[in-house]
Amino acid sequence: MKDVKDKLTVAVYCSAVADLPAHWQDGARVAGEWIGARGATLVYGGVDAGLMTIVARATHLAGGRVVGVVPTRRREWASPLNDIVVPTSDLNERKGTMQLLADAFVVLPGGYGTLDEFSTSFSYINFTDQPDKHIVLYNPDGLYDPLLEQLRRMVEGRLLRPKAMDILHVATQPEQISEILNTLFPE
Repeated sequence: MKDVKDKLTVAVYCSAVADLPAHWQDGARVAGEWIGARGATLVYGGVDAGLMTIVARATHLAGGRVVGVVPTRRREWASPLNDIVVPTSDLNERKGTMQLLADAFVVLPGGYGTLDEFSTSFSYINFTDQPDKHIVLYNPDGLYDPLLEQLRRMVEGRLLRPKAMDILHVATQPEQISEILNTLFPE
């Protein structure tokens, strides 16, 4: 794994569903272009599908390195854009590997897998007290509004420390993803 972690590494969690709304796809493209333009490394689910393909292609075309963390059960779906494939036994190992490698996390539209990855990373960063790691949550069309409201309610109910929210940065437009990343990681 040492050869994977020699530069800024951004984990991107997102859907493998194709033909999502264009501005949702733009978020994946913006994230990938930012990673590639920085000469950074993308760490993602590694399969050739949906938003995963868009973010990997954008990273690759902009000059970044693409690391796919692929469960062996899905190895035949591995993207040809991957510079490195890290095989894992299952989704839990995949999440753990991505968390250990990443300096930052970008959460794009996705389903239960993306929601699980967000929740696990949010917990991991806060539990291990790593305030230098951040999550950028792309929230187009209010997709994640119920999640954000739940987190706010947990803070209000004293189930979650207000400081835990400091690592979370919400973007509602694609270009805000790169603006937030520029603020977190100035050149």
